[in-house]
Parts: sequence; structure tokens; C-alpha cells
Amino acid sequence: MKKIILLLVLAVLGVGVYIAYPYIKAYQIKDKATHVEEYESNRITFKKGMSINELAHLLQEEKIIENADDLILLAEMKQQADLVLEIEELVVEKEKWKTYNDLLNNVIVQNGSEMNTVDVQYNNVKSIEDVAGKLTRNIELDSAELADFLLDPETRNSLGFTELSYPTFFIPVKFEVYKDISKEEMLEKLKDYYKSFWNEERKAKAAALGYSQSEITILASIVYEEQKVKFDEQPKIAGLYLNRLKKGWLLQADPTVKYAIGDPSIKRLLYKHLEYESPYNTYLYTGLPPGPISFPEAQTIDAVLNYEDHEYMYMCAKPEYSGYHNFSKTLNQHNVYAKAYQKWLDQEGIQ
Repeated sequence: MKKIILLLVLAVLGVGVYIAYPYIKAYQIKDKATHVEEYESNRITFKKGMSINELAHLLQEEKIIENADDLILLAEMKQQADLVLEIEELVVEKEKWKTYNDLLNNVIVQNGSEMNTVDVQYNNVKSIEDVAGKLTRNIELDSAELADFLLDPETRNSLGFTELSYPTFFIPVKFEVYKDISKEEMLEKLKDYYKSFWNEERKAKAAALGYSQSEITILASIVYEEQKVKFDEQPKIAGLYLNRLKKGWLLQADPTVKYAIGDPSIKRLLYKHLEYESPYNTYLYTGLPPGPISFPEAQTIDAVLNYEDHEYMYMCAKPEYSGYHNFSKTLNQHNVYAKAYQKWLDQEGIQ
């Protein structure tokens, strides 16, 4: 009797594996790399009415993909096996044809399928919940579902971040997704961008400065909050903070105090604010704070990596509405600028 039960169990398992195998294989094919980078032309022409099977073999002949059957299987799993091309050429979008899945999705889009894509982006966010809200604004994915998934410790740990460094994973960017994208696929999109942004060149620059990728982003978050209007000044501000870090000085960055207090609307910091106890208060603690105080854009991270090399150690907002700062090498000069700025604040009635 036991042998019969065992045989039945093995039979059921065998059937299950048989049924699941195509799905497992299709999932593996999904991220398989194409050879599109080696393709010299930027277009492929063919006869209107070509099936997805015929296209797969054409792409194999053109050596863009290795195996036509793999693409055909993926199309079947995505319920696109009956796809017929109503166009006579495809634009070879190399950035969008890097994997079999990306290639197939782009073919569907170019063919005018109902699987429409939309651009999503997030900037000026204060939390990962905000990121989820902006990413899902024009797609079917629920923002709360995405937020819960992104905030799940398992998701964070799978990416190799701590709770404090995790926000540095999110670099505001605009990218294209399908309206019915899943939360897992959205995470893959974010991972792909993070990996493409932190290429070998940027990682080398971070290493040369002696900081990790997350630490560079933490510094960029301070630079961003210090100057999010006049981006051309960011490399100079980054250079100043790096000078202070090298000398072991307090950063004394006002935005870190506002973040520590939890009130970014403060227009004029007082001495009581500067004494607020928090590891994020760079008037009290040397070095970088334990995590970012904002979500800096790629441009600001690059401003840190490509900082302006100078000898400035102090800066103070200019007594005007230009948005720029006065920079100083000495405390005496800084005090002159600071006094002029405080006088201007009084004249403007800014408290």
C-alpha cells in the first residue's frame, strides 16, 4: 500500500513538474541577454503580417538573439503567441532590447498593441511611501501594495541595504513601464536603474574619495537640500563639505538640523535648534549622518563625485533672493558674510 501511495505522489509531482516546466523556463528566459549591442543597423524590415514565430527566427538569423524557440516560448507565456505584426519594420531600440523580455515588450509596443506603456517618475519625495505613490500614479498597481512591498525588510535585505541606508537605493528617475506592471517587476526596474547608474566609473570615483555608494548619496542628500535651485553651485558645495570631512570638522549643514527636528519649514535656525540632540545634527556630530536626509537626484550625486576642488571651508547664503551662497576660506571672512546675511534677514522680517 505504501508503495502505491509513493508511486501516486511521484506521479502527481511528475505531472506538476511537467506542467510547471515551461513557466519555469520562460521565467529564466525573461532576463536572458540579447546580442543587440553588436547589431549594426538601427532598423529591421520585413513583410507586413509576420507572426511572432517568424520574427523570432528572423531575429535569430540577424544574431540579435541566440534561440528563436526561447523567444517563442516567452511569447506564449505572455499570451502573445498569436501576435501578428501590422507594421513593416521595427526600430532597434538598443536600450530597450537588452533582454528577451524587454525586446518582446518593445515589439508589442511598436506594433501598437493594447499593452500600452507609460512614463513614471518620482522626485521631490520625502519617503519611500512617497516614491510608491508617485510611481503608481498612472498605472494599475496599487500604491499601498507597492509601498508595503518596498518597505518589507525581506525586500530591503535582498538588495543588501540596512534600514538607514535603504533610501539611498532610490535615485529619482523617469522610466517607461507597462500599465499592468507587477510590484516585483517595478522593483526590477528600480534595480536595473540603480545598477546602470552606479557603473564602474562612478564606483571608482566613490572609492577614490574613500566612501561607499550609500555614503556618497548621503552627502548628496545634504548638498541637494542645501541647493536644489541653482544646480550649477552643487559641485562647489560638495567640495566644501568634502574639505570639512577630510579635516575632521563638523559639517555644520543647516538642512541636517531641520531634518533632525523634523521641520523643513524653519527659515531661520536659532542656537536652540543647533543644540537639538540627534545623530543627524551635523553641528553636534562629525562625519556623515547615519542616513540620507532626502532623495537626491542623479545630477546631485554626480556633483559630489565630480566635486569642485577648492579650499573653501565656509559658506553662507547671499543676502538677496538669488539663491546662491558666499564662500570663504577663513572664519573671519565667513563672519563678515554671515553678519550681512543676518542683517538682511532682519530687514526682510524673516524669523
